This record gives sequence, structure tokens and C-alpha cells, in this order.
Amino acid sequence: MKLSKIKVEKLFGVFDHEIKINNNIGITIIIGENGLGKTVILEMIEAFFKANYLYFNNVSFEKLIFEFTDKVIWTLEKESNTEITPLLTLTQTNKNKSKYKPLKLFQFDIEELEMLANRITRFSPHFRRIGQKTWLDRRTNERLYINELIRKYGNIIVDDFYFAENERPKWFSDRFNEIQVNLIETQRLISIENKEERTHERTVNKYSNELSRLIKSYLTESTELSSKLDRTYPNRLIKRLKQKSNATNEDLNRELKNLEEKRKLLDAVGLIEIEKDSNLLEIENPEDVIIDVLMLYVEDSFEKIKIFDTISRKIEILLEIINKRFKHKKMFIDKENGFLFKSTIIKNDDNTFQEIPVNKLSSGEQNELVLFYLLLFKTEKNSLILIDEPEVSLHISWQNSFIKDLKEITKLNNLDVVIATHSPDIIANNWDLRVELKGLE
Repeated sequence: MKLSKIKVEKLFGVFDHEIKINNNIGITIIIGENGLGKTVILEMIEAFFKANYLYFNNVSFEKLIFEFTDKVIWTLEKESNTEITPLLTLTQTNKNKSKYKPLKLFQFDIEELEMLANRITRFSPHFRRIGQKTWLDRRTNERLYINELIRKYGNIIVDDFYFAENERPKWFSDRFNEIQVNLIETQRLISIENKEERTHERTVNKYSNELSRLIKSYLTESTELSSKLDRTYPNRLIKRLKQKSNATNEDLNRELKNLEEKRKLLDAVGLIEIEKDSNLLEIENPEDVIIDVLMLYVEDSFEKIKIFDTISRKIEILLEIINKRFKHKKMFIDKENGFLFKSTIIKNDDNTFQEIPVNKLSSGEQNELVLFYLLLFKTEKNSLILIDEPEVSLHISWQNSFIKDLKEITKLNNLDVVIATHSPDIIANNWDLRVELKGLE
């Protein structure tokens, strides 16, 4: 079950937009003139499915409508019938047109607002209370009443706005939990590390370290499995020898060849290291007992490296995409360093190629690396991924091949991707995937 259509009515008080998601191809491209709300629609979708209902305080709209592939429809309505916070209600219309009791998602009384305001000011040292319902922003000397404080800075405490499980009706929680949405924003080179202190780190460094830790976790898992298989190998071998073998010499040599190819792939993507003289040789006319011994060895070897199947494919795609784009440098994956770049033209005194720190890549290169890492490693299967202006800092030739590479990733992770763009080079020859937002004629 996925989202199949998204509609917004009276966005900014005037625009009605409908976006039909291309579930077959997995990619939908939103185009339209500036000011029609492309970015805002992506933010609204993410805010709803991340339960960041405070976001809707700052957006003027009447209805946000989600249609799912099973024909169920969710309608989010906003009523600004209070001076402090708007009322958000959600209604589910079933395939047979029946409806559940509308669910109130967001509206607080004054005591609850006081609690929210106190949480916001605890997270930031910049606010000082100067009245019963008034705070001073010491950065700007701006006086903020309680509703203004929550409206402008409620995103600081967004994680606090998830329902307790026992407060969610089943019709809502079952569907809500199944839909995973991630927004890849235009600004993606700097990430906020500490929400309270607002400290920052370059995203490429963060993800490089993260990939290193991920690889090490897979290696640890593989080592534990290897120990288990090695401990039980003698008993399993004796059991295998007592049984009549159906394996042939041809079967053995075929599996040895497959195992060697698999190991070479894992070596190429930086997950394991194989010795230069470690090639598994073909066995000529072995005795049956030798076939059984080696077949069990091969089966165990495949089991040990099966753990790497998914991550190796992701790394392989990432390396392929980056290395066909970046000029005069080559990307490697290293279990200690994560991303590793080497010049293909500049050498050190010892005649080895010079390493290039990831934070010394150009802004366009960093954008490309971060964007595809996010798509490959930071998304769950069957997710809806929202990308705002993927063309930022990208060379035209990179933009032209973006959708082609994206299709490979959507197949791997079974993703639906919705892109908001101004670039015809991103669209390239994929005009059949576009949805155009219209203004008032």
C-alpha cells in the first residue's frame, strides 16, 4: 500500500494542485513557475507523515488530500477558528465511501500552550520571559506572544508531537505507520548535529564516518557467523559424509567459480580483502569425499558473505555513479575511512596517487555524493522520497543522467520518488513523468 495521489486545495488561499504519483516507474517530477508552492507541498507531505503538525501553523491552505493505492482517502482540513492555534482534523474515506469519526490532530488549550512554550525556551537560550504570555528573543529584541513563539519556533521540539499509541485509533495508526516519508532538502551539505546547541557538521564527513561504522557492523556480524559455522563444521561434515552425495565435479567447480566472483566483488567495493594468489582453482577428477568436503566449504563461505549482499549492491551503485561523474579523481570505499578519494593525476613523492579529503570536494561533487548516499543508505524499502531541486550545484551533464541513475535506485529499494525541479536538464527525455502545477490563468 502506497500513496497514489496528493491534492492540496486553496494553497496560499488561491491554488488547487493535484499530483498523481507514478507508482509504476517510481519517479514523479513536479514542475511549475516560482511561487506556486512546489517546495511547500513537499514540506507539507513530510510534516504530516513526521507528525510535525506545528508546521501547518505557517501554511495557508484548506485541505491536504492523500489518496492511497487501495483507494482509501485521507483528508486533512485546517480551520483557523481560534486566535492561538488552528484546528487540524483528519477524515478517512474508505473505498465503499464510508467514513470514520474525524480525528483531531492539532489544537491546544492555554495550559498546553504554556507547556509547549516552556519546552521551546528550554531548548534555546535566546529567549527570556518578560511577561505572563510574552518572551523576548535576545538575538533580535523581538517581543513574541505565546502563539507567535510556538508558530515560529515549534519545530525545535517537533519530536515531542507524536501521539501515544493508546491515543491513536487503529484506522489511523495502521496506515500512518506503514507510510515512510523522507524529504531531501535543497540545503544538504551542512547538518545540525545537536538540536539544543545547534552545532553543525559537514554532511559528507558525517556520512563518511557513518558508512565506516556501518561496514564495521556488517564485518562484526560476519565474524560472529563465521565462528558459529566453524565450530559446527566437523559435525556437519561427518553428517554430510554419511549421506550419499549428489554433487558432481562440474557442480563443485561451478560453485567454486561463483564464490570467487562474489569475493572479488566484495573486495572491489571495499568490504573484504582477498589475497592476490587466493583464487580458487578448479579440481580435476576429485574423489567423492573431496567433493563433499569442498562443497560444504563452499556452502559455508557463501553463507558467511551473504550478509553483505544488500550493502555491497548499494556501494557498487554509489561507486559506479560517482566515478563516472567526478573528473580527475576516483572514489573508493574503505572500512576505516568510509569515503576515500584519490587523484588520478597528482602523485605523492613515493609515486602513489594523492588522497583528497572529502570536505575538499567541490560543492557540486559534495551535493552529488550526499544526494545519492541519502537515496541508497538513508531510505527504507517502499518509502516515499521527496527531493527538492536536485539540480543544485550540479553540472548539466550530471543533471541529464540523474533520472537514469535514480531509476536504478528506485528498483533496488522499491522507492517512490517525487522531485520538485526548475531544470529541464533534470527532466531530460522523461517528460512523461512530469506533473505541472498551474497558476491562475
